[in-house]
Amino acid sequence: MTGSALVARDLSWRVGSASILRGVSLTCRPGVVTGLLGPNGSGKTTLLHVLAGLRRPTEGDVRLGTDDVHRMRARARARAIALVEQEASTGVDLTVREVVELGRIPHRSRLPGPDGEGADAVDRGLRAAQVEHLAPRSWGTLSGGERQRTQLARALAQEPEVLLLDEPTNHLDLRHQLDFLSRVRGLGLTVIAALHDLELAAAYCDDLAVLDGGRLVTHGPVAKVLTRDLVAEVYGVDVTVEPHPDLPRPHVRWNGVIS
Repeated sequence: MTGSALVARDLSWRVGSASILRGVSLTCRPGVVTGLLGPNGSGKTTLLHVLAGLRRPTEGDVRLGTDDVHRMRARARARAIALVEQEASTGVDLTVREVVELGRIPHRSRLPGPDGEGADAVDRGLRAAQVEHLAPRSWGTLSGGERQRTQLARALAQEPEVLLLDEPTNHLDLRHQLDFLSRVRGLGLTVIAALHDLELAAAYCDDLAVLDGGRLVTHGPVAKVLTRDLVAEVYGVDVTVEPHPDLPRPHVRWNGVIS
């Protein structure tokens, strides 16, 4: 798997008179993990949906290489871009392996049989997301964290160039949060991940893009973007941002809410 650059230019998205995104321009570098930050209601999920081609922008466009994402055929777009949402459900009683096999739909007209390239891709997705042992389990019996890792496996079975993640660690305990993001970082894909935890963003992202009120506040390398002034402006929280004592990345120390 190799990543490609995903470029948004002057994106706006409105519902009636309400502007949800306003003039967002963003370049997500190939093979790099970009963390998408911002308070609740800042437009992170909407931006991911527009980047994925699920919502057409009111203004602006999204480019994957030379292709306009919203002009691509749905099957071609699904082969190139995979989205893992916060919540996933199905009314059909599927096994974990059958859920992961859904990722092969853009590549062929029917689900893969026991052999062939499609089955190999499913196996790779199961291994990469560390859910091989869950393959025969029913989706309905899974915990929230197991479902999240299964959805990652489904997305990886698509063999995408770009992986979009909406709050991917929400249902994971601390150990699985670290393992999940470490695995994502090692994929070599272009990754855009909406995150709430600034420490996780500092630890596993190369770049950060910060939204507030549907506008892009700033975008760039973690060390440049993650500052005390930025966190105060966007989150209303006082922090100290300092070098991590053991790792080559910033560390965020919380001081309190700004009154």
